Amino acid sequence: MSRATWTRHGTVRPRQRVSRGAATALSVVAALAVATPALAADPIWRLEQPAPPAGAPFKVPLGAPGDLKFWAPNRGLLTVEGNATIRRGIYSYDGSGWRQLATVCGGPGDTARIAWAGPREFWVVSQPSQPRAGSGLALCRFKDGQVAGSWSTPVEAADPFRQMLSAHCASASDCWFGGVGGQDPLGERVGAFHLHWVGSDLESFYAPQGRAVSDIEAHAGTLYESTLAGRAPEQHAGADLAEPEPTARLIHTVADGVFANDPFEPATLPGVPADGSELLALDSDGTNLWAVGGGAASGPAANLPAGVVTRPPLAARLVGGAFEQLDLSGATFGPTDRFGDVAAIPGTTAAFATVVPFADRRSVNSKATVARIEADGTTTTTRLPAAGAGRGSAARIACTASNDCWMATWAGWLFHYSDGTVLPQDTDPAFQTAIDFRPNEAAEQFIPDRPPVDDSQLFAPPPLELNPNAEQPPARVRRLQPLLRKVRSKLTGLRLVVTFTVTRRARVQLIAKRGRRTVAKTPRRVFKPGPRRLTLQLSRDRYPTRLAFDVKEAKR
Repeated sequence: MSRATWTRHGTVRPRQRVSRGAATALSVVAALAVATPALAADPIWRLEQPAPPAGAPFKVPLGAPGDLKFWAPNRGLLTVEGNATIRRGIYSYDGSGWRQLATVCGGPGDTARIAWAGPREFWVVSQPSQPRAGSGLALCRFKDGQVAGSWSTPVEAADPFRQMLSAHCASASDCWFGGVGGQDPLGERVGAFHLHWVGSDLESFYAPQGRAVSDIEAHAGTLYESTLAGRAPEQHAGADLAEPEPTARLIHTVADGVFANDPFEPATLPGVPADGSELLALDSDGTNLWAVGGGAASGPAANLPAGVVTRPPLAARLVGGAFEQLDLSGATFGPTDRFGDVAAIPGTTAAFATVVPFADRRSVNSKATVARIEADGTTTTTRLPAAGAGRGSAARIACTASNDCWMATWAGWLFHYSDGTVLPQDTDPAFQTAIDFRPNEAAEQFIPDRPPVDDSQLFAPPPLELNPNAEQPPARVRRLQPLLRKVRSKLTGLRLVVTFTVTRRARVQLIAKRGRRTVAKTPRRVFKPGPRRLTLQLSRDRYPTRLAFDVKEAKR
């Protein structure tokens, strides 16, 4: 284990999704049911899309969903990749409908993940601030209606972030983020990359078994993680394993930074190699813990023309402290169908899972399939929508009650499983105002807190000819303050504002460079002593890699 020093910008201010193991919030369901009695009708799946954006005459898809998590039935979050009409970011649900909560800290559907840390606090696996780039290589911490912190690392950092695919918080000071298999720059630590938030800092870990972490979930005081067969999604390179695994171990436990293999092994099937299965998702309602997946699409066994190992979907349930694979019956599945996501249904022993043929895994026009899996393996499936054109394959699913579940398709259409029960609207201020500012953790590198020492000798006194016989007075040294102090920067969109304090009358210019080329600069201005600022308009096409001051003391 290594304690990493992260690039960070933003103030640190001192549950978990219902569908992902936060049993405490389930009590809210009973209270809501008392406040508003459920209708007599059985729950069914209905399309419930957010209102169209301004200027659009019809409801539109939101783009590929990254994650779907709920704190309570009337408080949920959805990350969306966005599209030509919808901005990438985060949507929130308040019991009456969905609206865009944030247009920052978003990411593509394959890596954007959410972890609830409290009723008004959550984390998002995101993309770094510009000019850094990369899917799943940054973290944003939201608290009380704003981005309270943003983290990423430069590519050349001593302990850089690796791509993250999963997130879970057991509390505000205990959050885990799991990712792909890899190694640190020195090759001293090899395995699956993890970050652990301990309340004030992030620590990095490399799990010894280097299979990519697909999901993380807490259940009954134990942290579980599911894995792929290979070191990264749909990559065919073998995973780096500290201990050989004759049959792939796809579930790990984590305690105090120590990783251990769970005894679960997928059942042996004819024609399926020992590393031909992988798990894609976990979910707990506080009582039942589920794990689902299917044929491996990563690792050497998946190096096939179809890109995936042919085998039935895989579902397992924790029973008596051990995972048991279910013998699925009832529904018929295709040779490359996989369970992509799972939601334990509170108050029952069943779960809903998304069913995705591998070839349709990111389809935006096929019909979605949702499977209900009973504890004995009996399975029924539902195609959505029931009529009309397809709105994308099933992507993410979450349940807050036996009569309240949500499913998002890969195109970004939302389906609600409900009996019509009306929920009270959540009016918490933290989820009412659009969030459009994120501290730029990358820009902090460009401008140091204080300028370098002026060693130009430009204003040094002229040399004196000394009388060797004269008595020398004791030396007196007067140290001048740097011309600029308390340098700070703030980036809003492409507008960079740099504030600083001038200690003596000075001529100041701010220069933005990309490599050796100057891509933007401010006019030279003479400032009197005191707080001052300069504003620089940046360009996405010529985004700077560093900033510098041209500072000279100005004579009166």
